[in-house]
Amino acid sequence: MVQPMNNNMNLVNVEELLNNYRDVIYTSLLIRRSEEKMLQLFSEGKINGTVHTCIGQELIGACLVKNLHKDDFIVSNHRGHGHYIARTGDIKGLFAEVMGRITGVCKGMGGSQHLLAHHYISNGIQGGMTPIAAGIAMAYKIKNNKNIAIAFIGDGTLGEGILYETLNICGLWSLPILFILENNSYAQSTSMKQSFSGNVRKRVEGFGIKYLGTDTWNMDSLTSKMSSAVNIVRNNQTPCFLEIETYRLKPHSKGDDNRDKEEILWYSKKDILTQIVASNSKDVTTCLSDINKRIDYAVEFASNSPIFDTCKNASNTSVGVSYENFSFPEINKRINELIYDSFRDLFSKDGNLIMIGEDIEYQNQFTTNSYGGAFKVTKNLSKLFKERIKNTPISEAAIVGIGTGLALAGMKPIVEIMFGDFITLAFDQIINHATKFCSMFGQELDIPLVIRTPMGGRRGYGPTHSQSLEKYLLGIPNLSIIALNYRINPADIYHTIYMESSNPTFVIENKVLYTRKLNNNEMLGFSIQCTNEAYPTLRIRSNYEMLSDITVFCYGGMLEEVENAVKFAFEEEEIICEIICPTLINPLNIEPIISSISETQKLLIIEEGNNIAALGSEISAKIAERGITLKKFKRIGVNVIIPCSFAAENNLLPNKNSIFLKIKEMHNECKDNSNCH
Repeated sequence: MVQPMNNNMNLVNVEELLNNYRDVIYTSLLIRRSEEKMLQLFSEGKINGTVHTCIGQELIGACLVKNLHKDDFIVSNHRGHGHYIARTGDIKGLFAEVMGRITGVCKGMGGSQHLLAHHYISNGIQGGMTPIAAGIAMAYKIKNNKNIAIAFIGDGTLGEGILYETLNICGLWSLPILFILENNSYAQSTSMKQSFSGNVRKRVEGFGIKYLGTDTWNMDSLTSKMSSAVNIVRNNQTPCFLEIETYRLKPHSKGDDNRDKEEILWYSKKDILTQIVASNSKDVTTCLSDINKRIDYAVEFASNSPIFDTCKNASNTSVGVSYENFSFPEINKRINELIYDSFRDLFSKDGNLIMIGEDIEYQNQFTTNSYGGAFKVTKNLSKLFKERIKNTPISEAAIVGIGTGLALAGMKPIVEIMFGDFITLAFDQIINHATKFCSMFGQELDIPLVIRTPMGGRRGYGPTHSQSLEKYLLGIPNLSIIALNYRINPADIYHTIYMESSNPTFVIENKVLYTRKLNNNEMLGFSIQCTNEAYPTLRIRSNYEMLSDITVFCYGGMLEEVENAVKFAFEEEEIICEIICPTLINPLNIEPIISSISETQKLLIIEEGNNIAALGSEISAKIAERGITLKKFKRIGVNVIIPCSFAAENNLLPNKNSIFLKIKEMHNECKDNSNCH
């Protein structure tokens, strides 16, 4: 037999426990019987997927909720049934949910791991919910409402880096958050002795966070420490970490269990609820009878409810557009100044706006000289708006997660990632949290999170600071991707995002554009038009009464190079090109491209980044789906690592000369091919 982590076999006084903790015991038994029923239903094929039970750990959630206020926020994990039942008492909605019925708490969409109720949310990614809880706690601290956030984690999460990013920030910013570690000594099938080095308490205290410890075999200690932990967070408005030793009596999920059977039996006998049920006292029998009736009713209700069997796919976002002449703004400012102006205006109007990111503060008590962002976008905003413009540690994943939590709590967060190359560190928070939250709970949930970052090369920064990585974000449901260009005022774009966006928005600010002034010059021989969309598409075409020869598609920082190439092609070769440049690239409205190629029958797509399985690939697929056969189709992209050498980089990235040569090549090929005309 494996040596138990706690050798004391405490026999409990059932009558005394019922007298002192009746409500906690009832809730805990409700959780246990509910999960036992779920395992039965799973074995009968009435529940699909997975069921992570907390049998053996039920007292934790039941003790916690006795200390919570109505608007305290529980952020749970994959093993969250107990937390949900303790918080809501809603077993009817829970059974319907795990049985895939439209009457479920999330209408059958979320299932076992993804639950949403009043100030309760859960998700199944280990550690991924901790920065969400921190963001909620941060919003509470800003609003000074004395509410707290609770983040549940298991011992397996101690191996996740996102946890330590979050602990560090919570300690630094003194956020009102309680971390509860349900330490059952096993991460799925792996013992903690094989996966953890060091000491939990020392790790936590290393971040300046108060640590408390207890277990689930001593009710007096558990309830006392739980109360103390909640009071520390609420009264001091500081974080606290409560480690609770416990034991999971059932498998990780369904039937996958490789633990020693004698060990499980030993802990089962030690378990407080097991001893209470075994007492067969009249009070316990009455209690269990009532619980069983509630569960039977909940299961019957779910069984008689309609199955959630139809999930709509994404709708077609392509709509016809009309063009109007582009209004040239009389503005003589650089792009970074215009972005700054938009933020200064928006922040002065809305106290719920907040921006976090690395090195974005102007001055503070630790540094006397001014900074204001690596590309001087935020400038003195931190001086003007104090705590609403905040420097963060180098923790991309955590700060995006905190942004999501801020959004959940009613704030309007903007997160700056210093270089777009670093967005890879935050992929999980974007893909599995922020964007999923919008629709995975059976309802539309507003997550007005803005992530802004500089991308692109031409600055000599080399392989890991010059990339255009937007292709990795394309197609993510509920994520809008916007690429700023040097024609459309970025202040207008950010005001539109603020007014209209309720889902996460990713904004690409090309590095070179920061130093460019907004281009309010006409393009000789061409007319510039834009659509009436919220995020306009530019169309630049010849003023002459002649059909365009080639459609050239680009976006973002590439517009300047494309314009120069198109002008040169017209002046030197009399090749007439039409430029299509959208601002919103995900979801992409294909109609402006379709309209243009219906005339030219030839398409050249320019992308600064890797163009394998990228936006150009999607465009070509959409064209093929329409049954359109182009007479010529070519692409320019960068499918190698970007060098540090400034000369090599400029020659590699799409530029005026390489684009012009490709235009000329397409034109000449068509001249030599009668089928091209």
